[in-house]
Amino acid sequence: MQNLRYFACVAGALGALAVGACSSDPGPDATLRVQNSSDFSIVEIRVTSVGNTNWGPNLLSGDILAPGEALDIDVTCNTYDALLVDESGVDCQLHNVDLCFNNAAWIIRNDTCTVFGAAKAAREAQQAGQTGSSAPATK
Repeated sequence: MQNLRYFACVAGALGALAVGACSSDPGPDATLRVQNSSDFSIVEIRVTSVGNTNWGPNLLSGDILAPGEALDIDVTCNTYDALLVDESGVDCQLHNVDLCFNNAAWIIRNDTCTVFGAAKAAREAQQAGQTGSSAPATK
């Protein structure tokens, strides 16, 4: 997947979260590499200032971050709340994520969002139950 560069005048959309530069704001002061090292495709990554209930735009811009893929985003050093959504629509909220790096990596693993694994296990159990119930009984 190609590295995505995002953020042109999103500061207004994100309110207190100054991720982009639209005025005299000095702009992003770090590049964050988001690496998906999980078994789940991520279809949305949204951030907001800690405690804010309004999520910013989808940083993937309609693309997906498949397992093993990475993207680069520009960030302003701060601590954020993050929302990740997997390919099944299951969302995971992470709170107080320190995105205050200078050209560093945020690695998303299976244990980053345990809700993804729990949802996958529930889907697999349901599929196994449906498959097992359609099999004829043997004597």
